[in-house]
Amino acid sequence: MKRLVFHSVFVLCVGIVLLAGCSQDGLIGPTGTVSGTVTLKGKPLGEATITFFGQNNGDTAMGVTQGDGTYTLMYGIGFSVPAGDYRVSVTTGISPNAPPVDPSEMMKSMKPGPLAKSTIPTKYQDPGTSALVAVVKEGTNPNISFDLK
Repeated sequence: MKRLVFHSVFVLCVGIVLLAGCSQDGLIGPTGTVSGTVTLKGKPLGEATITFFGQNNGDTAMGVTQGDGTYTLMYGIGFSVPAGDYRVSVTTGISPNAPPVDPSEMMKSMKPGPLAKSTIPTKYQDPGTSALVAVVKEGTNPNISFDLK
């Protein structure tokens, strides 16, 4: 009887600890939603991909800009992004002749896949040279915006 009570209490405690460490999307730790605007020389940049590469945790989140330059980041299948520091790249168009890119390899190299000719200056297409950075805080981050020169 004592053994059954001990096991029941143990299982209950483990379950509580596991549930307490998870956020609403199954992520551990603080998360936030991210949106903003991307402009090129002051004009809205539509149909561009903005990618946040996590500096501390290796997480990668992406969004696509609308015609008015606005975007909302996606992380996996949801909108909650792990809080932290990110390097940012902005790209347009994947070359139609490009071979498929393995997402895990892209995350390891922190480089986007092969690109078609772009109106975006080359430096912004690589998070290592873009000088674009973002800090995602817990909660809502409604105005993480970038003006590409």
